[in-house]
Amino acid sequence: MPKKKRHHYIPKFYLKRFSTNNEGKHIGLYNHANRIFVQKAPLKQQAYENFLYGEDPEIEDALAVMEDTVAKLFYYWTEDKLLIPPPPETNGFKLLKQFILFQSFRTPKSGDNIMESLNHNLKAIAKEIEPELWKHLGKGGRLVHENPVLLMLLNSIKHQKLLDFLDCRFLVNLSPLPFISSDAPVVYYNQLMEQTGNYIGAIGLVAKGLQIFYPIHPRLMICLYDSKVYDFGDGCENCCSTESIEEIHQLNGLQLINSKSQVFFDESISKEYVTELSNHFLEYRKTAKNINKVIRQEARKFLFMSSEDPHINLQLDFFTLKVNPKSFEGEFAPARHSSLKHTKD
Repeated sequence: MPKKKRHHYIPKFYLKRFSTNNEGKHIGLYNHANRIFVQKAPLKQQAYENFLYGEDPEIEDALAVMEDTVAKLFYYWTEDKLLIPPPPETNGFKLLKQFILFQSFRTPKSGDNIMESLNHNLKAIAKEIEPELWKHLGKGGRLVHENPVLLMLLNSIKHQKLLDFLDCRFLVNLSPLPFISSDAPVVYYNQLMEQTGNYIGAIGLVAKGLQIFYPIHPRLMICLYDSKVYDFGDGCENCCSTESIEEIHQLNGLQLINSKSQVFFDESISKEYVTELSNHFLEYRKTAKNINKVIRQEARKFLFMSSEDPHINLQLDFFTLKVNPKSFEGEFAPARHSSLKHTKD
């Protein structure tokens, strides 16, 4: 059997739900790096790289098996309108969390992020213990990896339990403005830590107050969230809805900010809208920071490594804080459960 050359890091079954007229052949896209708007781009040509996970087909084949099962769940939710998320502790819920985790780590954006972080950390360490190496790195030297995306994907397999203690609900979009998606569609956020004024490490997988936004259709989004911190939709059991254009605009802005270079959408999104979206949110992409600080304690040195990711003062009426943010001021990304304290990502 010939090897699958094209490795789609965003599954085609997923992109089809944002396709033009829901026909599965074309999709709208905006490349913000080049400021190119395409109303009808060939869907099968999007979000793939040749042998992204290596020439050994094992990883791609395993992902394909998972996608076949998850595609059935998406069909129930988006086509049959059975808006009931998998109950906690069921195999369906474990599969959904696994799929979302893998999706967030299998993209080129994820590979770029880990290499940027590793190089920042390396320079901080070298400056302290290998000044000559640090000088070399300062002249353009960089740590490289043959396949950083595969590195991240394999690493995520070990971290599946880090999404424990999160609830799942659906957000139904009843506004005139549809959801968009992107080439990195799983967005991590933390309104709790944003309100404390300290966003360092706020979207780590074990962080208290973590939220995950994953649009799966122009009218439907999966939300994972820390239910000890937030009420969702005034206590709704399975889903809630919003008619707010502003709320959808903010969530679309997070897709733009989180993307590597492209956002995807159906035929109802205009060039004028994505231009406005870009003008509003593109500047936030520059605010991401890798943080490296050497802490000296007597004769020893410790390297503190973290990140501060973009945040936009997100305002969503369907998420209500159950805790006082002032109780967490001065804390660096507290864990949402005691069992996760020794497994921080």
